[in-house]
Amino acid sequence: MVHVPPDVAGERAVTLKTRLQLAVLNFVAVAAGVLPRHTVAEPLCRLAGGLWYLGAPAARAAVQANLRHILGREPTRRQVVAVFANGVLNYWDIFAIPHLSRDTLLGLMDIRGLEHVDAARAAGHGVVAATAHLGSVSLVGQLLPALGYETLGLLEPIQPPELYEFFARQRNAGGVRLLQVGPAALRELLEGLKRNAILGIVTDRDIDGHGPMVPFFDAPTRFPDGVAALSLRTGAPILVAIPTRLPDGRFIALFEPLPPVALTGDRKADLRLLTQAVARRLEYHIASHPEQWTVFQKRWPDAQPR
Repeated sequence: MVHVPPDVAGERAVTLKTRLQLAVLNFVAVAAGVLPRHTVAEPLCRLAGGLWYLGAPAARAAVQANLRHILGREPTRRQVVAVFANGVLNYWDIFAIPHLSRDTLLGLMDIRGLEHVDAARAAGHGVVAATAHLGSVSLVGQLLPALGYETLGLLEPIQPPELYEFFARQRNAGGVRLLQVGPAALRELLEGLKRNAILGIVTDRDIDGHGPMVPFFDAPTRFPDGVAALSLRTGAPILVAIPTRLPDGRFIALFEPLPPVALTGDRKADLRLLTQAVARRLEYHIASHPEQWTVFQKRWPDAQPR
């Protein structure tokens, strides 16, 4: 998928559909700064999640299949609807990012394991923080820059480019610097690690389909190995960073070191070993909060757990 740079996109005709989409998105972005978060916005988001569940049969089937792997049984309707509700809540949080002051943002966070971030940065090689589509990853990802840590991440391409630019602006508003996936982004990530920055990489979906097959909830599926590759190339330690949503609307931001992995010196084997170790920790946290894992594509080649 090719991204058209903003200067080129400005010269192309924007379709009526895109203009309408942007109008709706901008309206919601303004509303996110006005509506009370807990008493109005969250109930509306849960209602919208139920409507999304009813109107998206392909996504509904994917969520059912994913939960079947996680739970080892058929999910209930309530569990499936909860994933859609959390998905809408996560989008609302993206709209809310520009409206949150530093103090308000920090007030929403229960931070656990920040000492692991400082310990990982002590060697000066930067940190690769592996995370998942769990909780409100875009909002909780603003925590580290709010605390003064340089933080970079990746953003998947979105078409048309006007929509990409909208979501990039929203997600960058809290201080995270997000780069579109591609060769240029890799160069900037490597430069960031040289500056001892933290790279936050959402790594529970293999977008390009080139990652190794590893066990994930006892069934093989492809897993992206970018986190492992960056760590092996630069010496940056890997942390696991997990955001989860609490019932009161606040969040836990958890940082933990990756359990030790005995590397072999063979790059291909070590990529797989590190990727499997990351997958195993993400599996643990996803199993603890399956309704918060907002992946709306089938994550395994088949729909049946093994």
